[in-house]
Parts: sequence; structure tokens; C-alpha cells
Amino acid sequence: MKPSEFNVFVDAHVDGVVIAYNTFTGSMLTCDAGELARVEAALGAPDAAPASARDAALRERLVACGFLVADGLDERRALRSRYDRRQASTGAVALTLAPTVSCNFGCTYCFQEHPKRRMSEDDVLAVKRHVAGNLGPGSSLHVTWFGGEPLLAFDVIEELTPYFHEIAGERGGRFRQSMITNGSLLDEQKADFFAAQGNFDFLQITLDGPPAVHNKRRLTTNGQPTYDRILANVERASGRLPITLRVNVDRSNVDHLAAFVDLLAARGLLPRVSVYLGHVLPYTDVCSGVGSAALTKEEFAAVQASFDFALFERGIRPPFSLPKPRFGNLCIADNPRGAVVAPDGLVFRCWNEVATTEREASGLLAPGSGAVVSEGSARENRAAWDGYDPFAHAVCQTCKVQPLCHGGCPWEARKNPVESTGHCTPLRWNLPDRLRLVHLKMVLDKHPPIAADGAAPGPC
Repeated sequence: MKPSEFNVFVDAHVDGVVIAYNTFTGSMLTCDAGELARVEAALGAPDAAPASARDAALRERLVACGFLVADGLDERRALRSRYDRRQASTGAVALTLAPTVSCNFGCTYCFQEHPKRRMSEDDVLAVKRHVAGNLGPGSSLHVTWFGGEPLLAFDVIEELTPYFHEIAGERGGRFRQSMITNGSLLDEQKADFFAAQGNFDFLQITLDGPPAVHNKRRLTTNGQPTYDRILANVERASGRLPITLRVNVDRSNVDHLAAFVDLLAARGLLPRVSVYLGHVLPYTDVCSGVGSAALTKEEFAAVQASFDFALFERGIRPPFSLPKPRFGNLCIADNPRGAVVAPDGLVFRCWNEVATTEREASGLLAPGSGAVVSEGSARENRAAWDGYDPFAHAVCQTCKVQPLCHGGCPWEARKNPVESTGHCTPLRWNLPDRLRLVHLKMVLDKHPPIAADGAAPGPC
């Protein structure tokens, strides 16, 4: 036996406690000083005969949780094999649907242009045919509504949603959905419609800080403030829909995060809604001007850790969870059963492409839409995405958090040469802080540590 190369040991916020975590299995154990000495002895001499029944039981636990692995196991190869197996076995259909790429906002950092295009009735029929032709018996269907602003084409959502329920039910599968929306059009009628579906994983809505801060960044296309309308819609819908607030962070609003948390708490929105930070980056040429205001990855990781702790300090218990190892695809871009569908039946692989032109498309959902996609360019675009390898970057091969990120965002990772990293997750820098916070929540909520099989093994 040998110690796993994915073992991480962190001093907890609780005095005298050390957290042991394995990024490959997602197992977490806790040790006091005496128990840590026994763990270190077992890892340091993994083939030595246990001195007692207690040591033998510890050895079994370390093996079960992945802290000790077989001598011949190449863990990096096992990681890749796990990814490949899940990619080959998935039967789920994942769609990101943009019923329109138009938007009623003109946000300062948006990565998209917003041509006035929306799905036609022919596009809707093509989407239905695509789902009917690809959803196998017992397979699940997940749809993410995207844009532009998807609620500008609410009629498309109203027409497709019942169909998705129907066909998933007929084929013995499940239909789940989520939505990325600016929230300005989430009136009572729409909230009622979505709540009645009973199958939303989340609605993501962006608020970028207190009103004065948000209203400098997220204005309507005619320059009107948006904070009050969004907040009112969130407050009305938050009791019935799983709403996640995203705060897009850069140097211009990073100092206002604590005040924003206090504002949300004062309005009674926490923990009725969850909150997380988004990293403003120059993803595309459209938003290349935000680079000077963008935080570095290391800075963002530190801000993220501080923000989570600020929530915790205020008595808010959002669902901080252990980072989960990746098994299959990271997102829709590297999902073999995924597609991003835009108006005119244009098919893309990444939602960063959704408002672009036929030249970036990987295909056309159905002919006759008016769009013309060159088969040559579509073939090249498909080949570029099909050739994406989340394990190609050399530096990732020695990184302990590789099982948690698989190279990070494929769109961003593809920009990096293979001799560098992929697109690093903040966990590369703030994993110890996340583990400490998860452990502290477990202690206060009286939850035990987590083992590889989801059981609760107790302290080492």
C-alpha cells in the first residue's frame, strides 16, 4: 500500500483538530493530536503489520476512504479512466436553450453582444424533434434557460416546458430545469408558472452589491437602474423557487460585499436564497475592457473565502459542502450529450458562443431557419471541441485539486498552452479555508465527518 497523492491535511478552526481530506474520493476525517500521530504512522509505514486491533481498524478506514491506495495504482490514470467511463456511459440529455439572445440590460462587463434574435416557431419545433430523437428510455433531460435574457421570450418557455414534461414522462425519465436570468422580468405570473413546475434546480439572478453599487454596473439598455425591481421580484419568489444570487466581483465592488450581506440579512432573504461570487473576467473580445478591473485568480480565491466566512460569522448557514470530486463532464461544453441551442437553430458547444454568428456554430438543428452554416466550419468547430482534453495541461498533473476541477472551465482552459495549467479553480488556493468552514459547520450542526461511501465514520 502507499499514501494517496491526493491527501490534504489542514488545521481546523477548532483547536487541536486536524482535517484529513482526499480530493479523489471526497472523504473527510478529523483527528486530534493522538489520532493524527496514528494516521501519520499508518501512512508512513503502510505495509507494516498493525500493532493492535485499533490500528487495524484505522488501516481499513484509511483504505476505504482512499487515503491509502494499492502500490500499483496510478491515481492520475484512474482519474482519467473515471472521467472517460462517465462520459461514455451517460444517457442524460443536457440542453442550454437560449429562446432569445436579446437583452434588456446593458451591463458594463457582459461577455455578449445582443443581436435582436429570438426562437421562431420553426426553431421550437426543431428543439422538440431534437429531444424526441435523442432522449432514450429512462434517460433524464436537463434544460438550462439562457440568453440574452430568456424571459424576454417567455412564450417560448411556456410552449416547450409542458412538452419536456410530457416526453420525459412517456420515456420513463426525469425532466429538470434551471435558469440564468437578470430577474427584472420575474413577475408574479412567471414565478407562479415556474413554481407550478416543481422541478427547478435553481434560478440564478445577479445582484452586484448594495443599490448604489449595483446600479452603476447593471442598467437597462436605456440607462435605468434595476436594483429595486430585481430585489422586489426576488423577495416575492424566494419562498417558492430555489433562487441563487450571484454577485459578479471585480475591483470596483469587492469592498462592498460585507455591506451587501448585511442588507440581504436585514431584508430576511438569508438563508431563503443562497449567494455566491462570480469572477469578472475578459472571457470574450466583447468584454476585453474589463481586464484592468479584474481580480487575479489568487485574489478572487481569497475574496471568496472571506465572503463565505462573513456569511458564517453572521449566523447564516448556507449549504457549505465538501468540494465534490468530478466524475464526468465539467459543464455542457465537454458533455457528449449536450448542446447549446440559439435562435435560428444554431448549435454551439459553449454558452459563451450563444450570441455569436454561424461561423462559430458547430451545427444547425434543422434546415430552413434562414441561417446558413458551412459544413466545413461546423466540422472544424466540432473537431476543436471534440479534441478538448481536460487532462492535457502538464502542471495539472501534479496538482492535488485536479480531481475537483478537471482543468477548469473548458472555454478558458483551451486558451492556455498545455505546458501551463488549465483554468484553475479557486480551490487551488482556498481549499484549506473551505475545509475549515465545512468542519466548523459540522461541529456546530453536530454532523459527523464524511466518508468515501457517504457513511459517517467518526473521528480517526
